[in-house]
Amino acid sequence: MVVPKGGTLISGSQIEERFDMLSSRIKELGLPREQYERYLDLRRHGTVKHSGFSLGFDHMVLFATGLTDIRDVIPFPRSCGKANN
Repeated sequence: MVVPKGGTLISGSQIEERFDMLSSRIKELGLPREQYERYLDLRRHGTVKHSGFSLGFDHMVLFATGLTDIRDVIPFPRSCGKANN
């Protein structure tokens, strides 16, 4: 769910777990297969489907309050040394 000036409030996805599909996409995109072997090994022997979602609480507060900067609604600074004194 995307809201005006607030960004994404809710999103979700499912990870591709099929070995043959992953393998063919790596080849199709010309990626170095050896960098993905460990990940492919996990999928080669079977795996469960992965999926999830996220709730953008900070973006919801931004939208609800009408503020324009996400830094004004986060409960604590995300980066050391970036907080205003």
